Amino acid sequence: MHDHIIIRRLESIPDMVAVNELEKLVWGSQNPVCVEELLVVCRNGGFLLGAFHGEQMVGMLFSIPCFLHGQVYLWSDMMGLRPEWRSQGIGEGLKRAQAETARQGGYPLIAWTYDPLETVNGYLNMGKLGAHCSTYHVDYYGAMENQLNRGLPTDRFQVEWWLDRPRSFLLPPGAGKSLISWQLNGAGFPRPHRVEDPLPDGDKLVVSVPARFQDMKQKDFELAKTWKEVTRQVFTKCFDAGWAVGGFNLRKTDPVHEYILVKRSTLTVPKAPWMAGEG
Repeated sequence: MHDHIIIRRLESIPDMVAVNELEKLVWGSQNPVCVEELLVVCRNGGFLLGAFHGEQMVGMLFSIPCFLHGQVYLWSDMMGLRPEWRSQGIGEGLKRAQAETARQGGYPLIAWTYDPLETVNGYLNMGKLGAHCSTYHVDYYGAMENQLNRGLPTDRFQVEWWLDRPRSFLLPPGAGKSLISWQLNGAGFPRPHRVEDPLPDGDKLVVSVPARFQDMKQKDFELAKTWKEVTRQVFTKCFDAGWAVGGFNLRKTDPVHEYILVKRSTLTVPKAPWMAGEG
């Protein structure tokens, strides 16, 4: 992380107003979370963190307390960074500070959602933090008109980050069977052309996703829609069959990155609160 970034808790009304302004900038939203709601949450078990360069807030993270099926956990509602400060480790720094603050508050688990096709988030969540996921929501938030989500279903992973269980899981060796075959089109974007069905045997599966989804969405909306539909089909089928995302392979200059899936039964994590009714 940048040497001159300071992360601290946000508690004052001016801090909350600054969060509103950053939310408008990041998501293009004209209806940010109101200051009164931020204050209530932060005074009743939740918290806001801000990343500062000097006096300027360059990033923020908002956490909400939750209780479901007899279990307490923390919901990571939103994290945003100014565009010019991205890819400098500030997001990871905010998440690490969130984990430490959550531990101090007695929370064993942090959960959140994100679009699995946003691979910067995928790399942070699965590759760096060591979170897991075996829950896929179809169109979780309904239609959203902000600049990042406009025009496509808001499908989301629901992530589990267990704080009292240090990451010790090792992915099985070997390449793993790839479930989505793809080829480049004339514009240099990957196009899915075959999905493995039924699921192959083994202890590791690989799901390719496009590396530049927002760019694809702007230049080839129909292809972006196709990727959304294909990955929805693959992830829901895998999760229903007992698989979980346990890692992420950043392929750097390649047109795709990869999610690594393993059997959830091999992960040393308990059942998440929202899975309480499952077998």
